[in-house]
Amino acid sequence: MKSFRLERLQNEIRKILNNALSTKLNDPRLDWVIISEVILSKDLNYLKVYFTHYNNPHSHEQIKELLEKASGFIKKQIAGAKLMRTIPEITFHYDETEERAARVDALLASVKDDFDDDDEYDPDIDIDDYLDEDEVFDFDEDEDEFDDIDDLDDDEDY
Repeated sequence: MKSFRLERLQNEIRKILNNALSTKLNDPRLDWVIISEVILSKDLNYLKVYFTHYNNPHSHEQIKELLEKASGFIKKQIAGAKLMRTIPEITFHYDETEERAARVDALLASVKDDFDDDDEYDPDIDIDDYLDEDEVFDFDEDEDEFDDIDDLDDDEDY
């Protein structure tokens, strides 16, 4: 069972961290760094922070090191919000979701280019021509079966 409290805590911590990065941390090397996801352990002792960055010339490792150096400041921001009694140990991880999505899009585009079915496409094809008579479910014919249910007396035991 998923804990709604844990989910709310994660959302609040993510908001606090994004706010701290964008307004309170005055490091231009962390410009355009966004906290994409925060995962808090069930015992609230460990926090995984996933980040991504756009238009930032620094590598993922450099940004990770900068975030690790700023972890004391980040912990103070979490403590200042008074969401938790103890402040968790924080680890930072680069979120590769965007890169994976770009690779999948590139693969799908290459498959689409390889598979050219424009010659076989005919918008006037009727699907009924390809289905067997036994496989077709006709709703109009089977409605009569369900009408009998409405005719039953309410007094009858089922």
